[in-house]
Amino acid sequence: MSEVRVHCAGGADYPQQPRVFELLGVRYSVAQVLQEWRLPDGIGYRVSTADGAQYELVYRPAREVWEVHALVD
Repeated sequence: MSEVRVHCAGGADYPQQPRVFELLGVRYSVAQVLQEWRLPDGIGYRVSTADGAQYELVYRPAREVWEVHALVD
């Protein structure tokens, strides 16, 4: 798990679906949001990037942080 900077679509509620995220200085464009779910302490998204990789992005509002997990087949 690594901290990540996430840029989301605009909207009245935060967070909206992620559009771009930055991890270890590398910027990834979200090609598709595959799944969205609620957690007791946040919200999660499974996304695919332009290169076909998949990631799980989780927002924890109590700490105001995003987490990222690379998903491997």
